[in-house]
Amino acid sequence: MVIADTALETLPIKIFQHYSLKKIRNSGKRPTDILLDRTLHHFAITSSNLEQGQKRARPDILHIILLTILATPLFKYNHLKVFIHTINNQVIKVGDNVRIPKSYSRFEGLMLDLIKNRKIISKDGVLLLELNENLNFSRLLKEYIEPDITIGLSIEGNFNNFESISNELYRYKNPCIVIGGFAKGHFSKDIESCLEKKYSISNFSLEAHVVTSRILYEYEKKIIFNINSKK
Repeated sequence: MVIADTALETLPIKIFQHYSLKKIRNSGKRPTDILLDRTLHHFAITSSNLEQGQKRARPDILHIILLTILATPLFKYNHLKVFIHTINNQVIKVGDNVRIPKSYSRFEGLMLDLIKNRKIISKDGVLLLELNENLNFSRLLKEYIEPDITIGLSIEGNFNNFESISNELYRYKNPCIVIGGFAKGHFSKDIESCLEKKYSISNFSLEAHVVTSRILYEYEKKIIFNINSKK
């Protein structure tokens, strides 16, 4: 699973220098010490006409999606690999059996640490999270995932249901499902060009964690059933 165009980044200089953030600058913090967050920086974002502003500044969305994914039996059985592609073409590889903080403030600290150090390693030396710079979506697919098929979930896609999509995914050895890690807008052109199929699963614009939980559940039913039947 790839969480694509994810709204995760530190403060752009343009926003950091905005007059409404004077207290932050005076505190001694650097732009790389702060995640861009619409809750805190909405006025600076809107008044600065930040490029693709509607898709950015929602790191909380990633937090909720990851909490959903990492709690599933599918992930715990190591039958799901997770990648996070950000709006600035950074890619985070999520290791096996990773757990993240349920507290958002601790998650924020974890992401800042990852962005700064590029890796999060456990006390016993296991690589938990790894960040790669300047890795666009097409390179991610070709060099890291090598999927048999890449399917995106978007309100712009052809209407289909979760069960049918999971049946289609199950027919492939290494399928890739792509969801958006942003609140508003659509996939970037680079991502669109890599999607072999694109499906919509509702007339409503559903939140990403809802879409994630439902498609994983449908796919998981097939995988876990086969695992248990072989015991």
